[in-house]
Amino acid sequence: MEIFTTAYLFELLSFFENAPAAIAGSFLALWINVYFIRQISINYEIRSRICLSRNKPHGVFFNYFISIIFLMAVQMTVIVCWGIALNALSLIPDPKQAIIFAGSSYTTLGYAVEDLPLGWKFLPSVIALSGLFAIALATACMLNMSMLFRQAWLLKHAEKIRAILERENIEMPEFMTIEETIKIKAEVKSTDNQQK
Repeated sequence: MEIFTTAYLFELLSFFENAPAAIAGSFLALWINVYFIRQISINYEIRSRICLSRNKPHGVFFNYFISIIFLMAVQMTVIVCWGIALNALSLIPDPKQAIIFAGSSYTTLGYAVEDLPLGWKFLPSVIALSGLFAIALATACMLNMSMLFRQAWLLKHAEKIRAILERENIEMPEFMTIEETIKIKAEVKSTDNQQK
């Protein structure tokens, strides 16, 4: 067992000497994610509710997949920002390699290995942590958006599901919303007919 000597502690401290800058970069990466993920989520919520109110479930499906593409774009943007930072700090001179290294660290794949200076060896761990939390935020957003996606799917297929359940004499309490969905669909159709 190695004894902690003063020299060993100074060597260990030099490993973390640029940790504040790395943590500030991580905070910025997470802030970018939180801000844009929230914007994507709000936009999806509003547009999908409008589509549902107009009895257009396909609009909800379209909004869902477009929102997922935007969520991926946010992640790619943050990876590029990490790559630019690595290149700007002269830690990785080639911009393409810097972005590949940032992406490898951000997604925790770890296949791109660069020999960073001693004070920056902590940086890949910080990039990986920011990536883990950012991807978790995006996943949570996507799962939250899936509730309206399911509602649109039920709106589109409610009558078919009800017919199958009745034919098979199956009572499923979780599908009680189908009756409500059919009522809403009928109300929307009658409203549309009245407006025409």
